[in-house]
Amino acid sequence: MTEMKSPIVEREKHVTQISAMIANLVDGKGSIVTIMGEPGIGKTRLSQEIMNIASEHRCKVFHGRSYSVGSDTAYTPIIEMCNQNFRGVDSEKVTTWTKDLPDLGKLFRRFQFPEPPKVGDPALEKTRLFESLVCLVERMAEGQPLVIIQDDLHFADPASLEFLHYLSRGMNNSPLLLVLTIDTFGLSINTPASNFIQSLRKEEFFKEFHLDRLSEQGVTRLVTNRLGTALPDGFIAFIMKHSEGVPLFIDELLLSLLETGVLSMQDGAWILSINSIETIPYRIKELIKGRIQRINSSDQKVLLYAAISKGTVSHRILHRLTQMSEDDFLLSIQKLKSAGLIFEEIQEMEVHYGIYHALVKEVVFDELPIMVRRRAYKFFIEVLEESSFNDVELLAHLYYGAGPEADPARTIMVFLQEAERSLLLHAYASAAKYYKAVLEMIQTKKMTEEKSRIPFLLKRLGEAHKMLGERSEAQRYCLEAIRTYVQYDDQIEIARLHGLLSNIFWESGEIEQSLQYLEDGLAIARRLSDSPEIRYKLLHTSLIFLSRLKRSEEYYQVYEEIQEVHKLVGTPQAAAQAKVAEIDYWTSYVYKENYMPGRVRLLIEELGKMEVEDETLFRGCFVSAINFIFCGQYELSRIYSQKALEVSKQMRILEYEIRSYWIQALADLLSGNWKLALPKIEMSFAKARRIDVGRPLIYAHITKGIVYAWMGNFTEAQLCLDEMKRLVPAFPTKDGHVMDMLAPTEMMIALGTERAAEFYELMNRTQPYYVALPFLNMALWGEIQLSAGDQMGALETAKELLLGKMEENLFSWALGERLLSKVHFALGNKESSLIHIHEAANYFKALNIPLEYARSIRIHADMILEDDPEEAKNKLLQCMEIFEHLDADYDLHMTQAIMKKLGVRFPKPGTKSSANKETELSKREMEVARLVAEGLTNIEIAESLIISPRTVSTHLEKIYRRLDINSRASLVKYLMNYDQSLEK
Repeated sequence: MTEMKSPIVEREKHVTQISAMIANLVDGKGSIVTIMGEPGIGKTRLSQEIMNIASEHRCKVFHGRSYSVGSDTAYTPIIEMCNQNFRGVDSEKVTTWTKDLPDLGKLFRRFQFPEPPKVGDPALEKTRLFESLVCLVERMAEGQPLVIIQDDLHFADPASLEFLHYLSRGMNNSPLLLVLTIDTFGLSINTPASNFIQSLRKEEFFKEFHLDRLSEQGVTRLVTNRLGTALPDGFIAFIMKHSEGVPLFIDELLLSLLETGVLSMQDGAWILSINSIETIPYRIKELIKGRIQRINSSDQKVLLYAAISKGTVSHRILHRLTQMSEDDFLLSIQKLKSAGLIFEEIQEMEVHYGIYHALVKEVVFDELPIMVRRRAYKFFIEVLEESSFNDVELLAHLYYGAGPEADPARTIMVFLQEAERSLLLHAYASAAKYYKAVLEMIQTKKMTEEKSRIPFLLKRLGEAHKMLGERSEAQRYCLEAIRTYVQYDDQIEIARLHGLLSNIFWESGEIEQSLQYLEDGLAIARRLSDSPEIRYKLLHTSLIFLSRLKRSEEYYQVYEEIQEVHKLVGTPQAAAQAKVAEIDYWTSYVYKENYMPGRVRLLIEELGKMEVEDETLFRGCFVSAINFIFCGQYELSRIYSQKALEVSKQMRILEYEIRSYWIQALADLLSGNWKLALPKIEMSFAKARRIDVGRPLIYAHITKGIVYAWMGNFTEAQLCLDEMKRLVPAFPTKDGHVMDMLAPTEMMIALGTERAAEFYELMNRTQPYYVALPFLNMALWGEIQLSAGDQMGALETAKELLLGKMEENLFSWALGERLLSKVHFALGNKESSLIHIHEAANYFKALNIPLEYARSIRIHADMILEDDPEEAKNKLLQCMEIFEHLDADYDLHMTQAIMKKLGVRFPKPGTKSSANKETELSKREMEVARLVAEGLTNIEIAESLIISPRTVSTHLEKIYRRLDINSRASLVKYLMNYDQSLEK
């Protein structure tokens, strides 16, 4: 694979300054620039950009480099720089360049120079040599402005530094730019180079560029330049963690990930198969090793203990670990800081030290034998525990590193403390790591006294893997836990595990197995009269599942049982859960008359004032957001879906995040900001692909499908549904919520592709029972009925939408009035249809749903085409303005198609009119304008006129500017007026 070339990222200000300096060379104003930073920070890349800029300004460019292996050889970078310019040049030109410069014979033995005269003064001889070199450089520049770049000056020999210092004199009056790249870490151990830079800092023509590590935004720009935007979820954080913003490390990591197949493209998106790099790319490793090898063994000891600490380590502890004298320890710290290997900071008034780059830790580990590392971890533990240190996270990290060298009983105790702490903080991967470590220790070491912990550990591993989305692992651990709890006859834990398995199997699409586990768990819980909490939790799960299965009577029975049981439990948490159950009840639409968004708003506000766990709070906010989006209150929905998203991120449950994005995408669609929904689609897919195939991936596809269908891109929407069914073979058709969420996309596709009758027959002409998105689905079903010729069925559907209270659900009324208008128009009741469509438009306007408002106006215009064409035109132009503002291309084209029914004629190119002489368009511009008015896209116009889409855009910009307009709708209006003026 070819080496990646980094784009210039977060170095733009330096490029701008360099460009100005190069431009100044024409006026004879020279400068010196040092580009400084750590290895891999992008110094060479910036010097390459400087060479490109210099070439564009027709400057002569000379390039030299110093090398670590040649740092004791005089003039190496100067000789290299000159030799590069000798290559490929005929001998006559070289003779002209070197004429009368015999002192050059001391450096270039391949040329036959006469012996220079002896002066007897070494200092004078050096001056003559330097003067000859300067003269040679000027001749090779051939009268052009000159840019000299010397890379890696920290390796430069003293003689080369002296010459560069000589060359730099009088730079402000010379057309020369001298660029020096320097490793700040190497500079600290090259005293002559350090003195040279210190001397230059006194000059006014000297500039110093310090390159910093890239920010997260910079890393994102660099990575997307390589791979595009379809990145795995958390990939930027992954790259930041392992590269810490060093561009060379980023490029090497990407190359390594691609070459090893760890990063691969699947279904148009990148997939990352690991959470942490296993092998450091060779080039990075060698770079870090080279830096470590420059320090002595005592300094490496300091580095080792700083490296094995999880974060930073205090001065007091690190000094004690190294067992060095205070003076020697401080000297080591100073050298390691200068080498860029460690940093220091103040924490609570005490100095702490940390490794400057995460990869340095890994290289330190790789370079030391395992037993050396383990014993270092063990000694670290001893020092900490002697000082009564109580940071469980760090102790667990050290015990894990010490392995068998540490006391097993103490190790188990620390691991369990850290695992429980991690679980409370939703750090499920860390929790699983330590639970598994304890389980393996008990099983492999045959620790009889600890065997009673095994079922608990298995249960915890099941919970952790479930939260991580690793359902197959979760199932395995839960089933094993049940078998072990049976031996102890622990019915409470067995019931809990049945509930957990029920959730796991449901999310995997295995509905029947899920229900069986839930039923078995509830049977056990109902027998445990002294433990109502477990019964309550299982009942709440049952309530959710029965809603999805649309089992109305059973749902109501469970809801009633929940209200009874929560009184038996009597805790604040049970009261909060009962509140959420009530929110679910008023949202589930199990009974159509109990849909009460106003009631839900009061309940969620009350829940916010209660003592509530994250799981309960997420459920309350999420279900409330669903309720509000169903009735068109997208602002309220956005508020509570955002709260649900924040809680899901706190809990680190990707599946909950994906659900929250689905609601937010719907809110974006209703508000007309459909482009805001696109990033949420990508986010949903990135997160879903990190989890086992199942419900999360279904949610992601549903989100994508409904956005495309809503905006009229039916081909993409259908592809999305087909892809979902291909990728999720266990597609849970019994899950009513999933089927209902898919229904709008399917019906919009059927209506948009004129296959409504086919869909109607497929559904056996029977209105489905919608629990999710009930009003939108009902309205679309009415459209299907109407398109399939079932006008009476559509009329009944419209009336059903208008059954509820208007003040509770204006969205349902807006949809119902619009459907009723269409039905009346189809039945020939034109006057009635106009009243109803007018009402619908007003309701959508009151709800601030611009797309549906404009669609209602378009329907109104279509109805009055024959009776009042002038009013129809005005309404269609109003629609076009809204559709263009929303980038709703499909609706825009439909509107333009209706305008053609009016017989609107647009002027042919080249037609003249004195009345519009001042604003008259050119022939080509009129052609473009006419095609725009006919509803063609820029690409279609380009194909028609055999020009590029970019040229079409340019013409449109000129047209808009000349006519002082800013939209296609305004252009159509202009053409209509233009046409009328011609007829007069």
